[in-house]
Amino acid sequence: MNGFKVCPKWLKEAYRKAVKFTCQECNKNESEVGILTIHRLIRGNKGGLYVPNNCKIVCNSCHKKFHQKEF
Repeated sequence: MNGFKVCPKWLKEAYRKAVKFTCQECNKNESEVGILTIHRLIRGNKGGLYVPNNCKIVCNSCHKKFHQKEF
C-alpha cells in the first residue's frame, strides 16, 4: 500500500502545515475558518487513499460544497 485508508493524525498535521494552514479552495486561513480538513479527490469507497496527489486541504465550508451533490 502506498497510502493510507485512514489518515493518521501526524499526516493531517503535515498536510495542513504544507499549505500554510490555508484552504486550497477559498484561500482563507485556519484563523478565519477553523481547523482545515482533508478532502480525498477519489473517495475512499472507490479506492482513494490519503496520498498527496489525491488530497486537497480545505475548510469545512468548502468541504461541504464538494459533497453537496452526492445526496
